[in-house]
Amino acid sequence: MLRLCCNTLILLLLPLLAACSSSRPAAPGGPDRVVLMLNWYPEAEHGGFYAAQVHGIFEQYGLEVEIRPGGPSAPVAQELVTGRVQFAIGNADDVLLFRNADVPVVSLMAPIQNTPRCVLVREDSGVTELSGLSGMVLQANVGRPFLNFMTSRGFLDGVQVVPYSGNVAKLVSDKNTAIQAYSFSEPFMAQQQGVATRPLMLSEIGFNPYASCLLSTEAYIADNRDVVRRMVVACRDGWKKYLESPQQTNAVILANNQHGMTAEALEFGVAELRPLCQPDSLSSDEIGRMTLQRWNELVEQFSEIDLIDTQRVKAEDVF
Repeated sequence: MLRLCCNTLILLLLPLLAACSSSRPAAPGGPDRVVLMLNWYPEAEHGGFYAAQVHGIFEQYGLEVEIRPGGPSAPVAQELVTGRVQFAIGNADDVLLFRNADVPVVSLMAPIQNTPRCVLVREDSGVTELSGLSGMVLQANVGRPFLNFMTSRGFLDGVQVVPYSGNVAKLVSDKNTAIQAYSFSEPFMAQQQGVATRPLMLSEIGFNPYASCLLSTEAYIADNRDVVRRMVVACRDGWKKYLESPQQTNAVILANNQHGMTAEALEFGVAELRPLCQPDSLSSDEIGRMTLQRWNELVEQFSEIDLIDTQRVKAEDVF
């Protein structure tokens, strides 16, 4: 089994990164055809990948990319390992859980640097931070790592956790209900129903997995290094384009989402995503970067809450 550490990936990418500012290499003999599977229905969190398609960036890098929508329980790991798709989207916490199950998935880039995961409360609830949830009812999907983390740190003491309904209805009707949420999605849904909300970000208590990571497998990377190089840089350029000018891409996302998405929701989403993709004045050329320190922190957290075995999952192997 190939062990791909961060230094290896940097060396793998450097030749193309150096050239991409002046030229974009095309594959000889026609484009390389690959499939990119999403982890959910098309939304703003996938905007940069769609932008690379909409604006011909994949084509400029000699790639023909089919973007395949996902949904609830999208079988990302299964599709990657069987080779039915070559690339997929997933979050950093998913990567660790995959690898703990001996699925050799590797993260190639992370456009969303700070997790959009939050606990959403009403503004009139009086709750201003995650340490103040005691006495509330929290709708959340049991088994998600952020709940394990919050429990281990005492943030759910005195909180009744019940299954997430998949919508904001209970939050809208009851100020003592909080829900799991993404900061670029559910707050807008509540706003449309006339309810002001406050997102309590999980990153503020130290739980901060990268999101919307571009994934592949060790085997595919080893056998297709040039395709992987071009895919990574094309996706990075797609995200740069999307964050700068999302309108044309949002129209395509809207056409591909048949689950109640609206143009207004996409506009809200990309506005919320910008500071998550480029925190701390991160330059556009650094979009998608990952560090060993961040991955080490996440591995240690998941080990502490008994979600992974560090003998099986090592930070240097996952990206």
